[in-house]
Amino acid sequence: MTALEATNTSTLPIVIYERLQSAILNGAFKPGQVLRQEDIATHLGVSRSPVREALSRLEADGIVTSRPHRGYAVVEFEPAQIEEVFDLRCLLESELARRAIRRRTEADISRVYQTVHELSTTPDLTDLASLAKWHDLHTSFHQALLEPSASPHHLNAWRHSYNLIELFTRAESRMTGNVRKPQEEHVKLAQAFALGDEENFVALTRRHSHHTRERLLTQVNQLQR
Repeated sequence: MTALEATNTSTLPIVIYERLQSAILNGAFKPGQVLRQEDIATHLGVSRSPVREALSRLEADGIVTSRPHRGYAVVEFEPAQIEEVFDLRCLLESELARRAIRRRTEADISRVYQTVHELSTTPDLTDLASLAKWHDLHTSFHQALLEPSASPHHLNAWRHSYNLIELFTRAESRMTGNVRKPQEEHVKLAQAFALGDEENFVALTRRHSHHTRERLLTQVNQLQR
């Protein structure tokens, strides 16, 4: 993160929130790492008040936790939490997928194919910026698949859970170095979406979530032995 200069005070907490969100999701801060308000404020050249506001919002997102007398910390990777978060992802995305494929248009299909084409370029797994860019495209791909559902309340619930899901999804890629399998699944999802194959599309959506969860759980369980 770089220092913030001449940022409007009304938007400062939002800018800090976005900076911290990106840093956490992309691995600059590790699971369990304490986020000291004074250190962040000094680094960014701001007061502690907007930092505290940004951290409170990240806590509401579920990606940081408040510890009594210790401030905030990035959430730990606990197997039970990983299981629950991916169960939630599967529940939301399966229903959204079913609605989206019934309402998709030719423009939606074109958007999906354009995004999956951009996503096919393998990132440099040793470069956090390259991997972060790939994951941003990954998010855009899933948005392209699900937004045709035209179900604003379901989509809001999905977006609200986005940060915590992304925290685990991006960590899985960094820990396993495996983007080939997700790339193969993305192509199959795009094809099923284009063909209007509802049952296959929903099944692929579920499996895509399950496979990511299982790869991450394997890594976390190995680290905790």
